[in-house]
Amino acid sequence: MPREHKCTTAKFRLPHSLVKSLDYVARRRGLRRNRLVASILADYVGEYLGNRFELFSVLRDRINILDKFLGEIVSVRLRYGELYCEYCRSYSCGHIRYAKRHRARLRGANYDLLE
Repeated sequence: MPREHKCTTAKFRLPHSLVKSLDYVARRRGLRRNRLVASILADYVGEYLGNRFELFSVLRDRINILDKFLGEIVSVRLRYGELYCEYCRSYSCGHIRYAKRHRARLRGANYDLLE
């Protein structure tokens, strides 16, 4: 039985300069533009709705976060001494901010990731 996707395609007009900027950022991060736009929009909406993330699991070298808007489990790991989001390929996104908010709780549980 094929897996059902819970995605909807949305088309909208953007200024050419904004599209060029999005392409530039996406290329630097090694992402496709649509994935970058989805992440940016989810971060923006997530600021207004507080129930976007849920801590899924914590391993020795990574935190797995359930992103309810994206419908995916996102891995955040320590890279070069900083938290790095493997989905957004970024050091600063909503997933990173969520992981940092739970830093004290995770440190109290003796996890090495955030030390």
